[in-house]
Amino acid sequence: MTGKFFDGVLEHKFSESTCFLCGAHIQPGKDTVEHVIPKWVQNEFDLWNVRIHLLNGTLIKYRNLVIPCCQPCNNEHLAKVEQVVQANVLAGAEAVRAMDRVVLMQWLLKIFFGFLYREVFLPADRAKPHVGTIVTAEDMEQFQLLHYMLQSVRVPTKFDAFINDIPASIFVFELKEHEPFRFDYKDDVIHGCLCLRLGRVGILVAFDSGAQAFVGADYFSEYYGRALHPIQFDELAASMFAKARTLLVNPKTMFVETPQGIDFYVLPFATSPSRPMFGEMLPEAVGEFLCRFARLPREVVIPEPGKRITFLVTDDGQFRDIPIDAFD
Repeated sequence: MTGKFFDGVLEHKFSESTCFLCGAHIQPGKDTVEHVIPKWVQNEFDLWNVRIHLLNGTLIKYRNLVIPCCQPCNNEHLAKVEQVVQANVLAGAEAVRAMDRVVLMQWLLKIFFGFLYREVFLPADRAKPHVGTIVTAEDMEQFQLLHYMLQSVRVPTKFDAFINDIPASIFVFELKEHEPFRFDYKDDVIHGCLCLRLGRVGILVAFDSGAQAFVGADYFSEYYGRALHPIQFDELAASMFAKARTLLVNPKTMFVETPQGIDFYVLPFATSPSRPMFGEMLPEAVGEFLCRFARLPREVVIPEPGKRITFLVTDDGQFRDIPIDAFD
């Protein structure tokens, strides 16, 4: 791999004194930390003292969910990304949908990878810290590609994806704002999915080299221009998460070092009529995610085998406009 990218994941260079993005040594008292959930998001949605559950059951305040980051990466590279994303999120879903998709991908990657990085240092079982961490260094190796993609914030990188303009599938929706629950975060670490609700903006992303954007774009874009109830957004997230688990082909990537930086290529997927990009997705698969996301009983969402309810459309296929207080 080119020396322009930091190979920290493959080389297991995880340390509170090592910048998560570039590998620079962190000087105690002189360098900074990067908030996994950005400070502007915490201020906008009043999260500063809110606690989040990590995979080992640890409750940690959002303000304390930080990862080591050097001054240049924090105050120069990542700060530029935050400024652009903040302005567009506060302007609404259309602005986010129209913004530079590479910048949006970088921002989402930082959050997704940041959670993983934080969990490298925390014990899987708080009562038995000797048994290992939530996410092991070996587990992290499968995320090296995402770490390279994230480093495009500091290394000039040109993305050339065969089936999409970026090596990810991103969909942005307009939401009805539900007070006081204006923020939500969900992810599927193994299958590279993230769901983020930011007031009136809902973002879904699968770090799948653009596979769902290629195959499922029509399904998701059908709901652009609609003001969705949060439970409808949960249903779309359930569809993305469930579909990610049926991906049958592995994307192939290639990096070429140039005088200008890195050319990042996603090669064509090796598919055929006998080997489609995605496998069959059963109604129950989406239903199981929807039960968890919307906190609904299974018998409500999946009334009988092979069937599930939908909050998106009526029985005659028309969009269902759900009042914001319908499920209070």
